[in-house]
Amino acid sequence: MTWLAVARRDVREYRADRTLASFCAFFALACGAVAYVATGDAGAPPLSEALALMFLFGVPLTAASFVDESIPRAVVSGRVRLTLSLPHARGEYVAGVGAAGLAATLLATAVGVASALAIYLVRGGPVAPLRLAGVCAVVSLLAAAFTAATLAFTARSRSPTLSTATAYGFFLVSFVWPAFVQIGRLLLDGELGIAVSDAAANAVVHLSPVFAFQAALAGVETGFGGASGSVPPWAGVLVLLAWTGLGYALAARRFGSLEL
Repeated sequence: MTWLAVARRDVREYRADRTLASFCAFFALACGAVAYVATGDAGAPPLSEALALMFLFGVPLTAASFVDESIPRAVVSGRVRLTLSLPHARGEYVAGVGAAGLAATLLATAVGVASALAIYLVRGGPVAPLRLAGVCAVVSLLAAAFTAATLAFTARSRSPTLSTATAYGFFLVSFVWPAFVQIGRLLLDGELGIAVSDAAANAVVHLSPVFAFQAALAGVETGFGGASGSVPPWAGVLVLLAWTGLGYALAARRFGSLEL
């Protein structure tokens, strides 16, 4: 059994329990509604900008929802033992779970893009194909980063409830990360006398996948920027790729040491 077999199995489960259909319907309705409101006057924003704001919140939550309980439920039910009894490595199992979650997230996102695009075309809103393609590419990186991070945080968990809380907690921390950075900066300055420059603090802020996403979007001119100053778009892309690669590596390592 390979990672692809695991991914196909998980996707079939998403279809069977209607999880995939529910997220596709949500994105179709939500993105369609955003597009309808955005095209309500002559000064409608470009489609790429409207979708970037929508996906900033929707994609991380969706990616986390698809994979947050995958490993804990398989461990508790004993299904993971059956899977691993086949010629299949633990690292491949984790890769398959992540691939299924990422594929499901991207499919739901694509349905949302199609829905919003249809509304924009019907109502005469401005559509820039190259910008839209750029936004979709960066959104894919955001989905991969949150999928990998969620797997890393939940790979050793035996509690689906705790895994869900951890995944959504990481989502919240990603958004309020600048506040933590500012608190740490004040503590270093006040307690240790270490002054942290604005540039250094800004760089640390963009280690959050959410703010790395915003930085990367600046490269496709969507009107989004970083939280405090700016970093190059390529730096945002590298941070998202780092979250993806390191997240999957950590998930495989943590799951590999889990006693079943």
